[in-house]
Amino acid sequence: MRRMLALAALLAAAGSVHAAEPDRWVPAWSGPPIGYEPAIRDGLGRPFKDETVRQELHVGTAGRTLRVRLSNELSEAPLRIGAASILRLDADGKPVAGSLRALTFGGARDARIPAHAPMLSDAIDYPVEAGERLALSVYFPDEVAPPAHAQMVDIVAGDATALVDLPDPRRARASGVASALEVGGAAATTRVLVTFGDSITEGAGASRAMSWPAQLGRLLAANPKGRCWAIANEGISGNRLLSQGRGPAALARFDRDVLGVPNATHVVILEGINDIGNVRDPAKEWQAPADRLIAAYEQLLTRAKGRGLKVIFGTLLPYEGAAYASAEGEQRRQAVNAWIRANRARFDGLIDFDAAMGEPGKPSVMRLSEQIGDHLHPNDAGYATMAKTALPVILGQGCR
Repeated sequence: MRRMLALAALLAAAGSVHAAEPDRWVPAWSGPPIGYEPAIRDGLGRPFKDETVRQELHVGTAGRTLRVRLSNELSEAPLRIGAASILRLDADGKPVAGSLRALTFGGARDARIPAHAPMLSDAIDYPVEAGERLALSVYFPDEVAPPAHAQMVDIVAGDATALVDLPDPRRARASGVASALEVGGAAATTRVLVTFGDSITEGAGASRAMSWPAQLGRLLAANPKGRCWAIANEGISGNRLLSQGRGPAALARFDRDVLGVPNATHVVILEGINDIGNVRDPAKEWQAPADRLIAAYEQLLTRAKGRGLKVIFGTLLPYEGAAYASAEGEQRRQAVNAWIRANRARFDGLIDFDAAMGEPGKPSVMRLSEQIGDHLHPNDAGYATMAKTALPVILGQGCR
C-alpha cells in the first residue's frame, strides 16, 4: 500500500511539473555549435578544468519561463556539467543582485551530456523582456574542450555558479557551451524566423546586438504588424555550404540548426560567399562551381519545404575587393544570384541584399560607407540597411 501511495504521489508530482511547462517554446537567443578552436585569435588555447565559465545571452524575445539548451553535439566524448546558473545583467553588463537562479537537469544540479547530444535544462519561472541581457554560468569539473560557439566569456577557478560577482575573472575568447535560450509564455509569438548563414548573418564586425537579424527583430517589434515574430540567428562566421569552414557545412547542420529550432515557421537562407571566395589550397579544399552551390540550395529548399517551413532566399552581397575575391568568384556569385532571382516564384520570399548593398555606380563593390573596410562585412549602418531591406519581405508573410 505504501509503495502504491508513493507511486501515486510521484505520478501526481510529475503531472504537476508537466502542467507547468509552457505549451509552446520559442527561441530567444542562439549560438550554433562550431567545434573547439584552440588556435583562434585571443583564444584560451587550452581546455577548461575545474573552472566556471560565464557567457552572456542577449534576449531577443520576451517570455515568462525559460530553459537553456547546452550542446555536446560535435564531441566524441561525454561532457560533465558540475553546476549551472543564470542571472540578469544591467545596462552596463553588471550582475543584478537577487536575480541569480540555479539551473537543474531532471531535478539534479549536475548533468552528463552524451557525445553527439544536446541537453535542455529544466524550465524555470523567470520572466524576461526583449533586449535584456542574461549571464549563464557553467562549472566544468573535468578537463573538457566544449565543442560549442566561440565567444568572449569570463572564466574563474572552481565552482562559482552560486556567486553573483565572479572574483577576478579572466576574459577570453573561448567556447560557451550554450547553443540556445528558449522562452515559454510568449503568447503573441506565432511566427519563428530562422536566419541561416555565415558571418554576415552572425553579425561579424557589428556592435553588440547590431547584426541584421537583431536589428530586424527590433523593427518587427516596433511595427504593429510585426509583433508576432521571434528570430533565431543561426549564422556562423566562416561557414560554407558544401565543405568544412568554421563549423559543419550548411548541408550538414541544417536539420539541427534550422529544422530543430522549436516551432520554426520560416527560414532566410543567405550563405555561399565563403564557397565562392578563393580557397587557400586548391589541392586540399574544394572550390565549388556555381552549379554545385545551386544544387545545395535545392537541397535546403527541399528539406525545409518537407518540414513545412516557408523559405526565403537572400541574394549574396557584393564582395569585390575582399581578400579572397576574384573575377572567377564574381562570375560564380552573379550566377548564383541570377538563379535566386529567376526562381523567386518557387520561394516564399526573396530579399535582394545584393541590390541594396551595392556601391552606387559600382554594384559589385559593397557600399563603402556601410562596410567595415574589408569589402566583405557590413558595419552597423550596413546591417541596418539589410534589416530594412528584409523588413517588408518578412511583414509580407503575415502573422496568422
